Amino acid sequence: MRRLGWLLMLLAGAALAQTAPELLQETSERLQEGPWKAKLVGQVMGPGGDLQPADLKVAVVPEAEVVRIDFIRPDALADNYLVITPDKVYNYLFLTNQVVVYPRGRARVEGLGFDLSHLGDLQDLEARRDLTWENPASTELDGRAAWKLVGRAADPQSAGFVRVVLWIDRSEALPLRSAFYGEGERVLSDLNWEDFAFTDLKPDTLVSFPPDAEWIEKN
Repeated sequence: MRRLGWLLMLLAGAALAQTAPELLQETSERLQEGPWKAKLVGQVMGPGGDLQPADLKVAVVPEAEVVRIDFIRPDALADNYLVITPDKVYNYLFLTNQVVVYPRGRARVEGLGFDLSHLGDLQDLEARRDLTWENPASTELDGRAAWKLVGRAADPQSAGFVRVVLWIDRSEALPLRSAFYGEGERVLSDLNWEDFAFTDLKPDTLVSFPPDAEWIEKN
C-alpha cells in the first residue's frame, strides 16, 4: 500500500511538471495582465567589455508593446533612457540632448556592449525557435521558491548571446533574475528584478522626449 502511495505521488509530480517554454509562456501571460514597472539591479557589460554596475527602471505597457528603460547606473548613462516600440527603438542621450532612432531589428544601446532591448519581452524568448531549453530546475533565490530556466542559442552571433538563465518565482510566475552570457561564459548582463508592481501607465507617458532634443535616424 505504501508503494502505491509513492507511485501516486510520483505520477502527480510528473503531471504537474512544466517545460521551460510552458513556464515562459505562463510568465509572459502574467506580464501581459496590465502595465507594470520594476527596478533591475546588477551588472551589464560596457562598450569596452568590462562589467559595470547597473541600476535600471523598466516600465512596460504590454497592450501597446511599449517598453521604457531609464538608466540610473552605469554612471556614464545616468539620465539616459531607451524607448522600445513595435518598430523603432529610441535612445535618448542626456548629455547631448539627442534622440537616436534605430529600426527595432537593428537596435543598439549607446554606451553599452550588450543590447538591452529584450528586457520586458519574455514572450520573445519563449517564441524564438533558435533557443534550446533545458528542463526547469527547482531552486531558491533570496529565500523565494523559484524555477531556474537555461536556454542556449543555436546561433550566438545572431542571438547576441550564447546562454540565457532565468529565475521565475514559482508562486507568482514573475521574473526574479535574468542573466545572459557570451562566449567563454562571459557575463553580458546579470540583473535582479525588484519592486515589481502593476500600474496605470499609458503609452504616451513612456514615449516622450524633450521638445528641443536633436533627432538622429539610423538605418
